[in-house]
Amino acid sequence: MPVKVSVILAVYNVEKYIRQTLDSVVNQTFRDIEIIIVDNHSTDKTLEIVNEYAKNDKRFVIYKNSENLKQGIARNFGVQMARGQYIFFIDGDDYMELTCIEKLYNKITETQSDIVLFTWNQFDDKTGKIDKNHVYAKLKQIPQEFDNKTFNWRDIKYSVFWQTSVPWDKMYRRNFLVEKNVKFPGGIYFEDNVFVYDALFKAEKLAILREDLMFYRCNRKNAVTNSRNHIFFDYFKIFNLIGDNLKKIDLFDEMKYYYWDYKVITLYWWFMKIRFPYKRKFFNMMKYDFKHLDMKEEDKDFVRNRTLFLINRFTKLPFFIYYPIFFFFDKIFRIEKGKKNYTIIFFSTFEKWIEYKN
Repeated sequence: MPVKVSVILAVYNVEKYIRQTLDSVVNQTFRDIEIIIVDNHSTDKTLEIVNEYAKNDKRFVIYKNSENLKQGIARNFGVQMARGQYIFFIDGDDYMELTCIEKLYNKITETQSDIVLFTWNQFDDKTGKIDKNHVYAKLKQIPQEFDNKTFNWRDIKYSVFWQTSVPWDKMYRRNFLVEKNVKFPGGIYFEDNVFVYDALFKAEKLAILREDLMFYRCNRKNAVTNSRNHIFFDYFKIFNLIGDNLKKIDLFDEMKYYYWDYKVITLYWWFMKIRFPYKRKFFNMMKYDFKHLDMKEEDKDFVRNRTLFLINRFTKLPFFIYYPIFFFFDKIFRIEKGKKNYTIIFFSTFEKWIEYKN
């Protein structure tokens, strides 16, 4: 029988956290849900704990992969098998408010939206502190005028790439995902970015619920984002896929300046974060990628100065000069953030000075 909401968990080796996650799911005030667990061949007690919950709750549907197919393929399978009218993702180390599904269901049905976005808090796994003011979590790039009406990506065109790129702070209409063929790419890390932006650009109606309904666990020892190693090279594949999706829906030319800005700034950010043994390769991958952006001379009048500055720096300098001379200087000044009402002169190449303005 169909249900109203399918809650999908793709899990892998989260025995330490899965009870808190499942407690927040099974005790939701909204009861008409199915709980789809796709286990990515966990080697700890994750699946054993899930089965323990499922014995007493018929809403559980459990699938076990014979190998770790990463979250993307697992989530796609969950959507494919879902019977719910709406889809909600949650990671196996996060947890949510007990009214989360109820409030999101009411909002998405009331507004007849394809997607409803909501806000959340960050939970520090090491300190136990909850950050209720995390900028990324509060959808501050979406004006409050949209809180009580539907909108689409064109209404937030200038900031669409700076919305959250995680799939779990949104509820989706399942038929929308299926009909528009919105899927996670398989066999790749950081696949969330591709799925979320494809969904945002294809959705006809978006709605926002500015309530903190999720607790995202950060500083987890084995989290992918904490590894800061070779898997960060997948970001280059991710950005190519985002660009390809824009081309498929004939939006690349319209969005290329915003896309380039998002791509360059984000890659720079992760270059600053990646551990030193991987920096040189990441640097050279940036150099190659930036040289092949297909950015024409006339395009440069429409690209943000901070973006052009970074492109110039990474394409003109070799790693052995950039790292000892400019790396820590850049880190202090945070050039990816820009400077309001302030001009800084950076020595970017041996040929000339570059004036950098926000």
